[in-house]
Amino acid sequence: MSNTIYNQGEQLLQKRFGEQKMAAQVEKAVKNNIVPGAIAFIQNQPMVVISTTDANGNIWVSMLINNFGFAKIAGPEKLILSIEKLRTSKEDVLFENIKTPTKVGSIFIELGSRRRFRINGKATLKEGRISLEVNEAYPNCPKYIQRRVLQLPKERIALQTEITKGEVLTKKHEFWINNTDTLFVGSQGKDGKMDASHRGGNYGFIEILPNGLLKIPDYTGNSMYNTLGNFVENSNAGLLFFNFKANKVLQLSGKASLLFDQQEENDLKKTTNTGRYWIFETKHWIETTNFSDATWNYEDASTFNPDLSGV
Repeated sequence: MSNTIYNQGEQLLQKRFGEQKMAAQVEKAVKNNIVPGAIAFIQNQPMVVISTTDANGNIWVSMLINNFGFAKIAGPEKLILSIEKLRTSKEDVLFENIKTPTKVGSIFIELGSRRRFRINGKATLKEGRISLEVNEAYPNCPKYIQRRVLQLPKERIALQTEITKGEVLTKKHEFWINNTDTLFVGSQGKDGKMDASHRGGNYGFIEILPNGLLKIPDYTGNSMYNTLGNFVENSNAGLLFFNFKANKVLQLSGKASLLFDQQEENDLKKTTNTGRYWIFETKHWIETTNFSDATWNYEDASTFNPDLSGV
């Protein structure tokens, strides 16, 4: 294997789709530390999305919301997240999954400005904080992000959080997913390295097949193939859907498979001409109501989203 950060799955897809040169260029932005230019952005974020694995290897994606500034850079290769006064539940599966030091993927994303920054490394839970040793840190482009501005009340509102669990998606969940424009996905390579990523599109961009599988389009992107490359090596996957209006979160853990070379006219429209999808099979789900005291003001959809009218 060449001297590269990419795993074999990522390299396989870069070669298959003729994007090796672009991937090599993008790779230069990936550092093993947090560059000075990203510090202010990260330390001003009230939200982070984190992917973890449970004791059975299932992947889960979690969202933490706290006050602006709850993330602190303790050095170029160390990030501290304060969790003592979270605005989300401490019963989230994340905290069970990081009881012992473990690899995680994370993404700091400011939906209102469409900026995002990924940090992957090892997380340690201790004394009211999560310490993250940075292994990879890099920015992402603003495509496919729907703009929403997060607002927090000055005083925390006590949450009557309710958590339910299951294995088969309900009709309510299917309606939710059919009417979403944003999701987060967690994946893991054969080497154990975790990744957390964003996916977006116009309402209805995710199709629910008659057998309950989710069919999710893969658009033109940064040529890295982090998520799909991980799926080549490890089919385990996690999804997170956030109902911004109802303040509810749906976390799914299951299996992903790849579907390429879909060349029908509608498939090309849905995928920005890539003809690529991935299929997700739900094995477990967790729904959390009264998730946070944050509110979200919708601004607009990304102009890069495929137009789904007529498909």
